[in-house]
Amino acid sequence: MPQGKWFRIGYGIIVVLLIAYLASKVDFVFNPIGKVLAALFVPLLISGMFYYLFRPFVRLLSMKLPKAVAILLVYIGAIGICYLFFWMIWPPIRDQSINLVDNFPQIVASVQTWLESMQQHEWLREIGQKDALSTENLTNKLTGSLDELLNSVIGSVRGIFNVIMNFFFLLGLVPFMIYYLLSEGDKLPGHILRMLPERFHKEASGALKEIDASIGSFILSKVLTSLLIGVLTFVGYLLIDMPYPLLLGLIAAITNFIPYIGPLIAFIPTAVVALTVSPMTVLLVGVVLVVSNQIEANLIGPRIIGKQMNVHPFTVMLLVIGASSIIGAFGMIIVVPVYAIIKIIAIRVYAFRKHNHIPPKDPLAEVIERK
Repeated sequence: MPQGKWFRIGYGIIVVLLIAYLASKVDFVFNPIGKVLAALFVPLLISGMFYYLFRPFVRLLSMKLPKAVAILLVYIGAIGICYLFFWMIWPPIRDQSINLVDNFPQIVASVQTWLESMQQHEWLREIGQKDALSTENLTNKLTGSLDELLNSVIGSVRGIFNVIMNFFFLLGLVPFMIYYLLSEGDKLPGHILRMLPERFHKEASGALKEIDASIGSFILSKVLTSLLIGVLTFVGYLLIDMPYPLLLGLIAAITNFIPYIGPLIAFIPTAVVALTVSPMTVLLVGVVLVVSNQIEANLIGPRIIGKQMNVHPFTVMLLVIGASSIIGAFGMIIVVPVYAIIKIIAIRVYAFRKHNHIPPKDPLAEVIERK
């Protein structure tokens, strides 16, 4: 049987595929486990995110206070921020959301009117005469797309609500999970290292530290820069008299979690709403988004982010597009940190194998040594 490097890789792939095939034949064993893991995934993800958000403040307060007291003070501060949000910010967002849904037919009619007016331009008449590019055809397609977008948003909201209700009792565990992570999280790398052979400890310890720094930097930077983008776009929309400024600013803040293409995603629904005002407002919306993202990227973002993930922008765009087609919007957010973790592990494993590789001795050299 061939024993070359590529043959061994091929054998490994065949074994993995065979195991996956056999596992699919006994899915009744793995389905309950998968459901349990799926139910626990979101609470664990939320707990991990808040752990990295709270950890800098806990460490700062722990320099002069007991850790339990520091965690309690951070919890009180987080509850105060949530109270301010639901007291001051949530009511106008809710009212603007209801108003946007109620006015959606008028928005579609305004877009249709704009398309009909565009057809009156002389240099567009010849194009508009073609059936595929006629104003009526474009209007029907755009109306259908907007209806699908609205139904998708409503369906996503309902889906999120149903998911939250299904594991609502598990979300009650999140504060306890966060407390455990904040109080015992520094011991987690030691527990992982004890499960590995001692010869792997040096590289594994370095990998764990690098992963921890990368994830912490990513989460903290994304939350802070998204808040910044939300504030900047909200102020910009107020200056240009944009309808629903707080809601659209929130959309810009949320989509900022998606690397590189987030601003484009935020621009599309905002541009549709801007068409109800004037075509010039669409241009002003683009200016607001570009300026706010440039301020964040060049002036404030680097001071907040600090250590960034070492991932090329082109790679990020490919990852985001691929994840969106497989997992959806949620995958577009988590794909970069997941890729960074895999990359760190792969580089560390390769470096370990290269550093500890002992070439086999030549049999003829062994005979000479014995003589």
